Amino acid sequence: MSEVFYPDRLDCMPDKRIFLSRAGARYGRIDESLIHRVNELFLVALEKIEPVVFYSTLSLSLLPEQMIPSNFQNVTAITVFLSTLGSSIDNLISRLTEQQRTFDAFIVDSWASESLEKLNERFDHLLRERFGKGTMRFSPGYGNVDLRMNGYIVRELLKVDQVKVLDSGVMIPRKTTTCMIGWFDEKRRVPENVE
Repeated sequence: MSEVFYPDRLDCMPDKRIFLSRAGARYGRIDESLIHRVNELFLVALEKIEPVVFYSTLSLSLLPEQMIPSNFQNVTAITVFLSTLGSSIDNLISRLTEQQRTFDAFIVDSWASESLEKLNERFDHLLRERFGKGTMRFSPGYGNVDLRMNGYIVRELLKVDQVKVLDSGVMIPRKTTTCMIGWFDEKRRVPENVE
């Protein structure tokens, strides 16, 4: 069974310059009325997210081999976590798209992607403060870990009912990721849950 971390929404607020770069704009060269509209959309999106992280830290021996990244050599334990912004932000993006508000949908979708990454960075930082030296954060779909391992992680390992995993490994709500960090320090016991 997984543990749960509920971050503050503001912990998920991406840096505006990074966001605008992702969206293909340069902050210093954007029309003031456009900045105003983007700021309005940020606030709407921020109200719609329901950020939550489900996680578990396990001894390496308890995990299936096909779930362990090949670059996690010499780790003694792995924290597996699922972070999501919830379904309300997906619904907002869909509603904007249906209303043919393409620009607004694009901005909110891009903002939510950066917001999810900010959440992952925040949780990553909390884990490292507690557990010490670890690997880089890793997600299924890269390296030797198939994206379809998301099904095992969500249903079997973390037992999260709020997230649906398609046969392809894609998760719904869309603004959801699974991540892993391996821990090296053998002097520490298997890390306890994050508070």
